[in-house]
Amino acid sequence: MGLAHSMERRFQTVAILGVGLIGGSIGLGLLRRRLVRRVIGIGRRAESLRIAKELGAVTSTTVVLEEGVAEADLAVVCTPVGRIVEDVRTLAPACRQGTVITDVGSTKGAIVAGLRGGLPEGVCFIGGHPLAGGEQSGAAAADADLFVDRTVVLTPDVRTPLDALDALGVFWRDLGSRVVEMEAAEHDRALAATSHLPHLAAAALAAATPPELLPLTAGGWAD
Repeated sequence: MGLAHSMERRFQTVAILGVGLIGGSIGLGLLRRRLVRRVIGIGRRAESLRIAKELGAVTSTTVVLEEGVAEADLAVVCTPVGRIVEDVRTLAPACRQGTVITDVGSTKGAIVAGLRGGLPEGVCFIGGHPLAGGEQSGAAAADADLFVDRTVVLTPDVRTPLDALDALGVFWRDLGSRVVEMEAAEHDRALAATSHLPHLAAAALAAATPPELLPLTAGGWAD
């Protein structure tokens, strides 16, 4: 579904939890385009955060989650899908009123359902999924143009403030993305067919190849 919104609000301080390929590319894209004043990188490993800062993907770093989101207008959770609900519930109480929280998880139904209600007043969560990535991982692989001409799916529900949804759409469009809005369940059905099933089929085919035939594989099999 698509919605037309009239207000345009832009975030000035963005906190990124998990500064790997996706999180690092978000930060690098924002700072290279001078779209925000600050990008705060949050992580568990100081070494990974150091790399992200040296590459220009963040302006400051911290291993203390609550400290990292305290002044953020937008918090982007780029941790593994299985941790997103817990991470959002941990950081939300440290956010100030008006903060928008989003994620980049490839499935949305369980995440949106798990975060329906229970967040502090004035803090909202909007599910997100940028359809972008690469074969490499980590902040060292960050690409400022990773999201250019790529689709980003946002999954608001009936409780989502329209100004927050509008601002998140502007955020992704500023990074060069096409923004699509749909219900979380609709997203999961669509991505199961277009992304998850092809990956599963390819993995199954690769696993079924007898070891003695591997020397005969070429570029198509590797892809």
